[in-house]
Amino acid sequence: MTRPQAPAVELAGVVKAFDHRPVLRGVDLRVEQGRAVAVLGANGSGKTTLLRLAAALTSPTRGTVALFGRPPAREVRRRVGLVTHESLLYDNLTVAENLRFFAGLYGLAPSRAAEALASPPLAPLAGRRARVLSRGQRQQVNLARALLHDPDLLLLDEPYTGLDVTAASRLTAVLRAERGRGRTLLLATHDPEEARALDAEVAVLLGGRLTELLPADALDPARLAAWFRDGRR
Repeated sequence: MTRPQAPAVELAGVVKAFDHRPVLRGVDLRVEQGRAVAVLGANGSGKTTLLRLAAALTSPTRGTVALFGRPPAREVRRRVGLVTHESLLYDNLTVAENLRFFAGLYGLAPSRAAEALASPPLAPLAGRRARVLSRGQRQQVNLARALLHDPDLLLLDEPYTGLDVTAASRLTAVLRAERGRGRTLLLATHDPEEARALDAEVAVLLGGRLTELLPADALDPARLAAWFRDGRR
């Protein structure tokens, strides 16, 4: 009998507090491999904290976090790519130098960076320093950086922030393609339209807790507005 796949991400009873002030209050989340899930919440609701837990960049105050059925040790974390709403690029390096640097951190050959730079969106940017890139261009490079080591799980924290319509459409196309390749996506956003564009399941983060997963098209706009306005489900 074939054993079922472990979920890409599983948070069980997770509490995260800062200075004894809880931000997450007993979060349960299960993201199956190959799925796209959007955590929807207002600014300051704890979405970034949740993604940092999923990326094993911080530890829960209580509860457990598992990646692919295992505690987030180093060898498991290598299966994760992270795109934040803040650039992780080095401003004084060119795009090519940035990608070669990050490839080296993953123990990859320089040819892996060269493959990424050969893609049509990145090729014209290779010689530009990161500091002169537009927001959309930086996000293209950030996504390429996060995919260099071919991760099974891609975590995205407000990736559409500051993008114009063209850049946002381009990002959606890339993420849909990555999902089509079987990559798992976990997205933090405050905009349900971003979840709908990716055909993602949605969990609403409110009061430090998550609602159950439901299709993005099943979100009722009036009810969602009431959740955020009144702070109740």
